[in-house]
Amino acid sequence: MGGTDIRISGILVVLLLAVVFISGCAENAQDNKTRPGDEERVNPVEGATPNVTEKVTKSASGDAGEGQMSVQEETSLVEGKEVIIPGEEKSGQGNETSSENQTLDNNQTIVQTAEGAGYTTFASLVRDAGLEDTLNKGGSYTIFTPTDIAFESLPEGMLDDLRNDKERLNRVLTYHMVNGEYRASALKNINSLTSLETGELAVNTTAGGQIIVGSATLIEPDTIAGNGVIHGIDKVLIPSGV
Repeated sequence: MGGTDIRISGILVVLLLAVVFISGCAENAQDNKTRPGDEERVNPVEGATPNVTEKVTKSASGDAGEGQMSVQEETSLVEGKEVIIPGEEKSGQGNETSSENQTLDNNQTIVQTAEGAGYTTFASLVRDAGLEDTLNKGGSYTIFTPTDIAFESLPEGMLDDLRNDKERLNRVLTYHMVNGEYRASALKNINSLTSLETGELAVNTTAGGQIIVGSATLIEPDTIAGNGVIHGIDKVLIPSGV
């Protein structure tokens, strides 16, 4: 090979090396730039549902920025329970009043309440006497309700006789009813009441605090109905002339 050929070959080698060097520099410069898609890379949060993600903001150097993780403002349901993302707690949480702690008024009528409280004989007799509509529509009432045992303690045959005589039954039942609502605490300050039967009911309070109405003792006071109050008594009161 001549000297001219050697020089040409040398020049070609030098040019080739220069091209390789320039290409490498270009690639390094490109790598130092922020690659598309690196600015915001979304990774799932460990233990969260697919709807909860963390957004990691990269710094210009390609490393994650210190403390620059932001949580999407959303919640998810995990096993039926709402998950509150930290920092996004609902305002006023914990101040809601539970329905279990609210006191609801009894909307049942006197007869319904009496029957539900176990005064089944009284409720049955009120219906037999045709007084249920009266007690349902009017009020407020105070009812001194004999227990089932009290009705069973009447002289033999008397309860059946009352069932068969609507007028007498009506008088006996209305003798236990008073217009107006009187709780047990109010009865302690009263000496007498006028019943719907128009007969007077004497009211007394013993030294031990027991309330006596007529000849009966209050044993189950203050059962509240939608249109009055019921006081259970241990004896059936019979008005004079019945």
